[in-house]
Amino acid sequence: MKFSILTATVFAAVPAIGAAIPGPVTNDYPYSGKCHSGGDVDPWSFYKCQCTSFVAWRINKRLGIKFTNHYDGKGWGNANEWAGAAKASHVTVNNTPVPGSIAQTNAGSKGHVAWVTAVKGDKVEIEEYNWGKKEGYSTRTVPKSTFQYIHIKV
Repeated sequence: MKFSILTATVFAAVPAIGAAIPGPVTNDYPYSGKCHSGGDVDPWSFYKCQCTSFVAWRINKRLGIKFTNHYDGKGWGNANEWAGAAKASHVTVNNTPVPGSIAQTNAGSKGHVAWVTAVKGDKVEIEEYNWGKKEGYSTRTVPKSTFQYIHIKV
């Protein structure tokens, strides 16, 4: 009986696909304050201070995955290309957000991606770059239906 209780406890602690300990919701992006429209490329092959760079950095830092613009041999490119690249890489894309998943939309000329920090009922809390502030950090709470969600496995 003790073995069963211990087993249940261990399995209950395993995160779901795309789940992660979200960490603090703060602007700790390494290029914060160094943003300018010069088109500098980050170590992940995205343009600094864009939503794609911020989310690539979060994936590397929070999920511990070596994610770049060429992850799994696919070109992830602009945010409006991320869902297609994810599907081509057999990464789950669905309508179910969890902390640590990537919120993705094709809205705007190049789409948008953001980092999911919390899910509360039919709302999702995200942090992002280059949406509310040009080349700047912001957070917001939106209906879950605003995005689809990419779940890169830990």
